[in-house]
Amino acid sequence: MSKFIIHGGKKLKGTYTVSGAKNAAPKLLIASLLTKKKCVFHNIARISDTYRSLDALTSLGASIQFIKKNSVAIQCADIYSSEIPLESMSARQSVIFIGATLARTGHVVIYPPKGDATIGKRPINRHLAGIEALGGKIIKRGNNCLEIFMPRRPKSAVYTFEKNTHCGTENLILASVFNSGKIILKNAAEEPEVDNLIKCLNEMGAKIKRIEPRAIEIIGVKPFLNGVETTAIPDRLEAATALVLSVMTGGHIVVKNAVPALLNKFTSALGDMGVEISFKNNVARIKKINYPLKPTNITTEMHPGFVTDWQPLITLLLASMAKGESIIHERIFETRWRYLEELKKMGIKYSLFHPKNHGAEYYNFNDSEYLPGGTYGASVYGPVKLRPAEMSSHDVRAGIDMLLAGLVAPGKTIINDPQNHIDRGYENIVAKLTDLGADIKRI
Repeated sequence: MSKFIIHGGKKLKGTYTVSGAKNAAPKLLIASLLTKKKCVFHNIARISDTYRSLDALTSLGASIQFIKKNSVAIQCADIYSSEIPLESMSARQSVIFIGATLARTGHVVIYPPKGDATIGKRPINRHLAGIEALGGKIIKRGNNCLEIFMPRRPKSAVYTFEKNTHCGTENLILASVFNSGKIILKNAAEEPEVDNLIKCLNEMGAKIKRIEPRAIEIIGVKPFLNGVETTAIPDRLEAATALVLSVMTGGHIVVKNAVPALLNKFTSALGDMGVEISFKNNVARIKKINYPLKPTNITTEMHPGFVTDWQPLITLLLASMAKGESIIHERIFETRWRYLEELKKMGIKYSLFHPKNHGAEYYNFNDSEYLPGGTYGASVYGPVKLRPAEMSSHDVRAGIDMLLAGLVAPGKTIINDPQNHIDRGYENIVAKLTDLGADIKRI
């Protein structure tokens, strides 16, 4: 369990360096299962999700060595197990061990992933339906365990996802690399982390391409792929976090490794609110903040829309600094508002509501999780002067939201993080913030 003690209200300035993407780097590591040769991965954030993936790879037989602080070498010459350890599944992206292990051995034993359960159930039915469409056979064992068998070289197929699934798309890509013909995935995810994985696999010798924005073609190659030296993209969610912190503390934080193409929907929303940002060589600076910020309406969508993990960040900014009512409509996860109840202790004003004229088909979670009166919308009313409080984090973005608010509120804020969620998404966060002048410590 982590506990963060913050004495907020300090002037923050300096350079914040964004790490490798939480939702990209660990998946590149897992892709090493598709080759017996050495792979070297750069810009790998040392976060708990990364270590979960590495631990699982080690349990399967991989040889692993950090050759630099954020560079790791992996060789999967001899894989002697197909069972993914239960403890590894606390990192949600570990679910893509399904596709990678099936491609390597034709067999996997796995438990449903955990991750941030409080933002939504996030079942893996879309993953499993795709695996079955490729010829997989799924057997349910005791204690929620799944045993899956699939031909290492599945036959040609066209598969359409029922709804968008980021990790599900990656799972089927990995499972399809060695197919015996051609597999096309339709309604596939467009996220840049998916393209980072595709780039890595192609550099290893796979034949994968987007034939449409939401359609991916995988021409099968024979096992196994080649080794690779490749780099994870910077974390667009961490970059957005640093930009919000800069706005909330006066605009004196420079954000390094902020790729404009990965942030355009977020920076566009900031522009609508009155924040002017400049980019040069992937370094972002706040040019001007027009006080008070303008209220705006936000709807979360799958990429290339406004990312759901940006939602708590933009909501905090609107609730604390924008004058008037802003409306946020959450379409991706069915229960993502719990963090607002914690921020209410700091003075945030909000109300939840059911958006009218939107049925289950409008939302990306499973139709069975849709409630006719479900509160998938929130109104926040600002501006407010944040006050210190003691709060509890229950998911990655909720935790960082509380941490940002605590840095702004004058006085002592305590954030209890019993499951270490903040460390799942942010590498060395205390040191990064301390370097900016924050008074923060972990106990």
